[in-house]
Amino acid sequence: MRKRKSVPPPPSKFFRFPEITVDGFVIERGDIIKIKDEWGMKFKFDSLVTNKETGSQWVDCYEIFRGRTGCLRAFRLERVKRIPKRGKRGRRKAASTAS
Repeated sequence: MRKRKSVPPPPSKFFRFPEITVDGFVIERGDIIKIKDEWGMKFKFDSLVTNKETGSQWVDCYEIFRGRTGCLRAFRLERVKRIPKRGKRGRRKAASTAS
């Protein structure tokens, strides 16, 4: 079999950025977020998309249903709510009582 010629992809009018800042916190690709007015649903952040021609922005994210990733959905940036990450709980060191 002979090698196929590779063709560069056509230029796109969309720019994708893998992180956003919401309320002073950075949300990266794969972080869990909530969306205002979407009751009971959680989403996995994918990217912030900007249309270069019109300047409009939206957030692409995947629906999470019963722990599995579902369909891709898009929402306006102002509807995103951050879910705080749980910190790792450190064990308290017992104070040694040396007599």
